[in-house]
Amino acid sequence: MTTRNAAALFLGLTVLLTWPLASRLASATLPMGPDGDLFIWTLAWDAHAFISQPLAIFDANIYHPLRHTLAFSENLIGSAFISAPIQWITGNSVLALNVVALLSVALCGLGTCVLARRLGISPAGAIVAGVIFAFSPPRFFRTGQLHLGVVQWIPFALASLHAYLDGGRRRDLRLAAAFFTLQALSSGHGAVFLVLALGGLLVWRFASGTPIEPGRRLRDLGIPGALLIAPVALIYLPYRAVQHEMGLRRTLENWVVTPGSFLAAPTHVQTSLLSLLPGARILDTASAYLFPGFLPLLLAAAALASLAVRRAGAIAQPKQIGFYGALTFVSIWLSIGPPLGLWPLVYWLPGMSFIRVPSRFTMLAVLGLAIVAAAGFDWLAARFAPRGRRVLAAAVTALLTVEFAAIPLAVVPFRVDIPLADRWLATRPAPFAVAEVPLPDPLQAGPFERRQTMYMLHSMGHWQKTVHGYSGIRAPLHDRLYVLLRGFPDAASLDELARLDVRYVVVHTELYPPGEWEQVAARIDRYGSRLQLEHVAGTGRVYSLHPPAPQ
Repeated sequence: MTTRNAAALFLGLTVLLTWPLASRLASATLPMGPDGDLFIWTLAWDAHAFISQPLAIFDANIYHPLRHTLAFSENLIGSAFISAPIQWITGNSVLALNVVALLSVALCGLGTCVLARRLGISPAGAIVAGVIFAFSPPRFFRTGQLHLGVVQWIPFALASLHAYLDGGRRRDLRLAAAFFTLQALSSGHGAVFLVLALGGLLVWRFASGTPIEPGRRLRDLGIPGALLIAPVALIYLPYRAVQHEMGLRRTLENWVVTPGSFLAAPTHVQTSLLSLLPGARILDTASAYLFPGFLPLLLAAAALASLAVRRAGAIAQPKQIGFYGALTFVSIWLSIGPPLGLWPLVYWLPGMSFIRVPSRFTMLAVLGLAIVAAAGFDWLAARFAPRGRRVLAAAVTALLTVEFAAIPLAVVPFRVDIPLADRWLATRPAPFAVAEVPLPDPLQAGPFERRQTMYMLHSMGHWQKTVHGYSGIRAPLHDRLYVLLRGFPDAASLDELARLDVRYVVVHTELYPPGEWEQVAARIDRYGSRLQLEHVAGTGRVYSLHPPAPQ
């Protein structure tokens, strides 16, 4: 099968297995809660910054007055290379998000297919490998989590490094560097996974007899290769600064995974089988969907059997396939919780602090499993004539598709509605900072976080600084501010906003509980010397802030 045909196959399977999302790319998303809003805002900010402040892209408009706030979460710059043209042409942020997400699925399949072919696996076996990595539950059901699902450059980088180590061509080493940078720009999680995979491969190959020759490797990388890797160093700097300024340090608080998670998958096949177990509540208690599927495990077992019997027709390049078996083992070891998990011994290492939940290493385990399973397929297929191999390949691909299917996927209607009051701010002289009210009780995490991301989406109408934000980090300054804004307007909240040089407050009267807006309006009247009504649009009211009158 040609690369073009393989790409068409994986695009078709992506449309099928993500249905009906593929038919509603511009108007619906996978259920993601506030994370989905964050991804939409991040891609939109990147597209905006590409043309307005490319050299200061990390100084995003959230969490005013802090700096480098894009580095409070995944920056998604690599994905924005794909989404930005869609954003610029259509203005549809939902479409931009969904194209990135679904394209990553297809590219995961195609990249794994390319990697498998590089390892000497047959074209049919390579398709099997691609289907497993693209659609196996531990990776596929991360598709909506854009910072995790976009790991499509990992197999391409590994294929390029294999090609370089096998043939010694500088071009292949530089391609590996380029794919590494694309992965690092797309997903910090993916970058950590790729460092583990590339580092492990180098150790494996050097231990197997490949000359180390560091001088030659550096010469082969050369200035072009160094320039290709340079963006990784540049994006590391703001993350390092944020880590230092915010006093961040990864702990072991999120490393426990429920054992049932390794049997959990929301596919029709697995759901039906688990329903046969009396009293089983695996899907209800699972902390993640980590079961890779029965057929991939059976095919991987066949690969192990081929090594054991050592017959004619055993898998090609067993040493290279052995590396992917080892990669699967180490990744699972990193994923499992106490008392056997490896994570407590390595979580402090540089880069590992980016991984908040170590069970996510199962995504890398699935890539290793896909390669081993493809080798097992080839060993089984060697017993058939060419026509029989094609039939077997079609049957295995179909069975994998059936086993991985969970269609129709749950989708939710979604559109970015920026209120007219926020759009009006785009007409005001810039720069300025904005706050929006009301805010729910910060102790009610779900509603509070969703309100924060709503206000982040509102800021897309003007792209000026906003005190609001949502990420894995929140500074004490903002914790205090959000509590004070619950009492807006009063002396404490107005003084804090003035201290932060906030110029405008957008008041959304429709978001107050019944009867509360009248009380807020009365307080606004009492502080008329400090709050001036500038604009009214629908239920939105924009006030400018003024310093208190001198005593």
